[in-house]
Amino acid sequence: MILLAIAFSGCFEEDCLDIEELDQRTEEIKLWYAPDSIVYKTLVDRYGMSQTLTMSAWNTHHWDDIVEDDCGNTYGSTYFSVQYNTSLSPLHFMVDIQGSGNDADGFYLKLRVTNTNSHNHKSSTYDFVTKTCREKNARVEILKQTDIGGTIYDTILKIEFDKTFSANDVKSVYYAKGTGIVKYELENGNGFWVVEERI
Repeated sequence: MILLAIAFSGCFEEDCLDIEELDQRTEEIKLWYAPDSIVYKTLVDRYGMSQTLTMSAWNTHHWDDIVEDDCGNTYGSTYFSVQYNTSLSPLHFMVDIQGSGNDADGFYLKLRVTNTNSHNHKSSTYDFVTKTCREKNARVEILKQTDIGGTIYDTILKIEFDKTFSANDVKSVYYAKGTGIVKYELENGNGFWVVEERI
């Protein structure tokens, strides 16, 4: 009798996947995708210096049946990635947005910033479910109705890194929902923001 109780105590039934909630979260993260039609963005800083932020890569994928529950439900995963290079600053930005029924992956936006001269890089991941940063190296903030370069952006995710490597290192990045990167700030207080977008 005791052996039987021990055997059954190790078994448990998983909760069924909430397909409706997962669908809602998937549709929400898709609203954050940057369009592939805007390839070039003109940036300026407070001194009037300009440079171009060029989209160097854009792709999206969907996989079916990534996870299955005990109720017979399955759910897939969706993935989006966009990369940018700057024409003047030695910077490369990469943004990944993923949604998955697998709790280990979840729903997130991951930003990577690389200085192509020094090869210093850093990254931070914003979790759309917990509305927090998964790592302890940055602070995240959702900004509403924000004016950048004369354009009002409805929703912006601001990621501010705690550590920088030099005065010219990236301190903060502003990613606008449905638009992409619209501004970045340096440790020295200067920054570049979008004033024009081109196909």
